[in-house]
Amino acid sequence: MKKLLPLAVGLLALPALSCLRSDPPRPRNVLVLLVDTLRADHLGAYGYGRPTSATFDAFAKGNLFFRQVRSQASCTFPSVNSLLTSRFPQAFLGQPEGMGIPAAIPSLAEILQQKGYRTAAVSASPIMRKSPTRFNPHGGFERGFASFAEDCLWQSAECVNRKGLEQLEVADPRPFFLYLHYIDPHGPYSPPPGYRRRFATGTSDKAFIRDGDPNPIAAHLYQGAVDPGVTPADVQHLIDLYDDEIAYFDGQLKVLLKVLKKSGRLDDTIVILASDHGEGFLEHGHMKHCRTLFDSEIRTPLAMSIPGVPAQAIDRPVENLDIVPTVLDYLGLGTEGRGLAGRSLRPLFERRQAPEALERSTIGVFRAVSDGRFKLIHDLVSRRFQLFDLAADPKETQDVLALHRRDFHRLRLALSDWLARTEGMARSESVKRAEMEERKLRSLGYIE
Repeated sequence: MKKLLPLAVGLLALPALSCLRSDPPRPRNVLVLLVDTLRADHLGAYGYGRPTSATFDAFAKGNLFFRQVRSQASCTFPSVNSLLTSRFPQAFLGQPEGMGIPAAIPSLAEILQQKGYRTAAVSASPIMRKSPTRFNPHGGFERGFASFAEDCLWQSAECVNRKGLEQLEVADPRPFFLYLHYIDPHGPYSPPPGYRRRFATGTSDKAFIRDGDPNPIAAHLYQGAVDPGVTPADVQHLIDLYDDEIAYFDGQLKVLLKVLKKSGRLDDTIVILASDHGEGFLEHGHMKHCRTLFDSEIRTPLAMSIPGVPAQAIDRPVENLDIVPTVLDYLGLGTEGRGLAGRSLRPLFERRQAPEALERSTIGVFRAVSDGRFKLIHDLVSRRFQLFDLAADPKETQDVLALHRRDFHRLRLALSDWLARTEGMARSESVKRAEMEERKLRSLGYIE
């Protein structure tokens, strides 16, 4: 009996030892904060000189921060579709369902709902909708969400926060997935009444500039409307208003995170802060978005808080496509056999060897691939290629294709392989589909 006593004590101690050596507790909930039209280079964490984003910067510093991120399209549709399904935009072009997610492609909301999650969305976007709007006549984004609040349409972040927090007040023991889609800082660039502007302190002699409306400029560029005669000062005033909208959202982000921290929700919730695309201010001769694959329109911010995962900055290129696989991996739901185009980023966080990655984007007749250092843009119609050295020329002003032939051929091969897998058709058919989708968006007034 005396010989058995130490063994019994040792066995009793095993659970305690195993708890000390076990992995961090698995996250329970998921919160996705999608900020429409937020370009990365207007945030302090990405080197912007203005103090637009103190809350985001602190969140990024204290959690997982991604320095090289590009969205899959420079338009809300199909960028959000890609983000929520981990499929390339080509999967959504030319579909009879309009802009929604096709029934054959499960979204993150559907996957989690099937696993017993309480799913809810709050959207201020005219695109990410359950019900029809002028810009999205078919809706189609509600599948998988038990609740889809739409009454914050075109309203500020305060409304989205309020409706989102109401969802979390519901007494329900199930884990939750909550998707919040903010419309700040989408045009028109107009911070809410009562918000003290920090950057747009001047004025303009043009009413549409004072109102933060970029549409007259876009109408001139793309529809042949009368030249509104904007000056560099006018464009700067629009940028000032855009930055004020970012700062306003950042303040509301602080409010939301404070409430979540006080309630203890952050302790067991994956929090993802992302954007669908950026915004052009006449860089490369274009205004707004949905037009190009330059970084002004597709380089977006990304930061994640995952319980148990230490803070770190990730320099390697990642895509919005990677969000769904990463979430599923950390929830223990698996990624194999789901047809996901992205990859789990968990190996990057845990210092395991991860495969080399590319960022791939689509809009209209343009396709692009980037390895974080170089970006190759291809025009399917003109067959023109442009290569940019993002490290030496982040504003993409100099085509270096002739100087970096090896990098050009490497990325061109990657581009050809990607297009063969995702489009698998003659170039003429790809062009036809792309032009048809552009005409559809133009007919809805979503692009000029």
